[in-house]
Amino acid sequence: MTDLHGWITQQITHAETVANAATPGPWHVSKYNWHTDFAAGIGTSPGDTDVVGHGYEGGGVEDLVDAEHIALHDPAAALRRCAADRKILSDHTSFGDGSVHCVGCGVDYETGPLVDNVNDCPTLLSLAEGYGLTEEQKAQLDRPEPAQIRSQPRGPMPDTSRVPPTFRGPNWRPTRKEQA
Repeated sequence: MTDLHGWITQQITHAETVANAATPGPWHVSKYNWHTDFAAGIGTSPGDTDVVGHGYEGGGVEDLVDAEHIALHDPAAALRRCAADRKILSDHTSFGDGSVHCVGCGVDYETGPLVDNVNDCPTLLSLAEGYGLTEEQKAQLDRPEPAQIRSQPRGPMPDTSRVPPTFRGPNWRPTRKEQA
């Protein structure tokens, strides 16, 4: 499975796919003024019921509040939310240098990253909660591990044989030339 950042990205992509395939908005609620089992229909213009409504067999939304809720979350609104969520994702990610701490949560210059692993980012966890991440799913997510960076000298060791004793300090270790 992917990590938390990747899981949220998949959820946003799915929501965008569904919103782009749906009837374009804005959607409006059309309250029925005649006797029916349904309270309202939903359409792309006031008075229309081309999204949810009566057809040959009748139909609509049984409760007016439900119809208003559906219309409030039309495709345009869903796509705006997805765009905002992608901005949050772009702020709360790890550096591309092999580290896994969350860039968006910041760094304390004395203690280091405020969030050591992007999977623990409170902002991303809240965002994932909105997409329905369960504790079971969270436990199955991959946990990014920092890349192992090996420090290697960039050239030959310097000759320290001419460093005066006053500059050597308490942890002085002579180079091999001086040991010989």
